[in-house]
Amino acid sequence: MERTLKITGKGTLAVAPDILILSFEAEAHKWDYEKTINSLNKKVDTLRALLEAEGIPRTNLKTKDFRVRKETIYNKATSVYDFNGYGATHSLEVELPLEKVLINKVLSQLASNLQDLDFNIAFGVKDASAHQQQLIQLGIAKAKENATLIATTTGVELQEILEIDYSFRELVIRSQRYDNVLYESSMAMETSPSYVDFEADDIKVSETITITWRIG
Repeated sequence: MERTLKITGKGTLAVAPDILILSFEAEAHKWDYEKTINSLNKKVDTLRALLEAEGIPRTNLKTKDFRVRKETIYNKATSVYDFNGYGATHSLEVELPLEKVLINKVLSQLASNLQDLDFNIAFGVKDASAHQQQLIQLGIAKAKENATLIATTTGVELQEILEIDYSFRELVIRSQRYDNVLYESSMAMETSPSYVDFEADDIKVSETITITWRIG
């Protein structure tokens, strides 16, 4: 039976974010389908116009999900669910450069003009490809380091590599999402567009590589 040694190496990085991501959840509920869609579209169009006024192209606001559903309500008298209009949800997202003046202008406009539109904030990295390549290199180096240590300690010899297991996926680097409630108190008190002074923390990311060696 062939003897093998399988080792998993993990590459880890702390990456400084370079963008802020605003995520929105626009909702509408009307009895009539067409009125529901029109109401939802009006909210989204108002949001696009607000961003455009701050120099952000309308096309930068991307749709992540769109749902329309029939709403029902339980009728105790008949023990059935009665029709209760239509509900629609439009999930959107826009990326902003980490420029405090621009970000604060946008947040101020959101707080002043779209109080009924929920949004979340996260930090991220626009182009993660270079970081992914570095993570793969670090993962391979760690696997080789651990394999050498184990082989030396146990008195076996590492021979050729039989298999490298790496499930490629496009790396997306994002922080946790922060609800807009975090900003409501300061928004209510300040009138200056530069009242939120943030310093985005590095985002920890990792990749794993599993390598199998023949051992003698």
